[in-house]
Amino acid sequence: MNKVAFPRWCNSTAEYRPDGHPGMGLSDMKHKTIQSLFDYWNTKRDGRPAPMRSEIQPGEIRSILPHVFILERENDASFRFRLAGTGLCGIYGMEFRNHNLLSMWQEDCLGSIKQALDEVTRNASVSLVEYTASTAQQREATFEMILLPLAQDNGVITRVLGAAVPVDELPWIGDHLFARQWIDRLQVLDPERMPKRERAAEPARRNPQRARPPMLPVHVSSLASRRAPLRSERSYLRLVKNVFSTGD
Repeated sequence: MNKVAFPRWCNSTAEYRPDGHPGMGLSDMKHKTIQSLFDYWNTKRDGRPAPMRSEIQPGEIRSILPHVFILERENDASFRFRLAGTGLCGIYGMEFRNHNLLSMWQEDCLGSIKQALDEVTRNASVSLVEYTASTAQQREATFEMILLPLAQDNGVITRVLGAAVPVDELPWIGDHLFARQWIDRLQVLDPERMPKRERAAEPARRNPQRARPPMLPVHVSSLASRRAPLRSERSYLRLVKNVFSTGD
């Protein structure tokens, strides 16, 4: 897959919620993949601010690996993908390796995404993002993304463990490339104040008639270097060689 610049667009009315209220957060996780990754991370954390990067073992989360990624914080303006599952790459029709997550969002959303990532890496918070991605044919899919802190051996948090997954199972996802996306809701959560979940929630179904931002012109030339993924590429993890054992 080719590395391309993702066409950017954002809804300036995105909600930013630094929730600190007990009971908030867990019930807002709609997809079982997001719930499972949070539970795995929280178990590895074991009461600490964040688990160690070296403690994350792919074999222990094999069922959700296609949608899992790891970011490296290079500076305040760069959070690059060090690893991305092939399910995620297949959905977007692009290779995420070395791609800056911040480049996926236009100026209206950039401040919120930066603040969410800053909370994760500086304060060991959990960020939960709900966003909508739209194709050039005006087909829309709602995604849920979670961002979780990972510590290096020296205790400094420079990695972010995350996952992004469509909330609904839509048959056309992966066959039609996304042209733009915007944030619907963003929450920053304190894991110490989040109660344990009694049972996993069922994936939520979205209302297709919800209001959406106005359409903007799509620059088709920017999509030319991307391709729809092969079916065989969608269910595997695209790993950089030995990425889980080299300290990345």
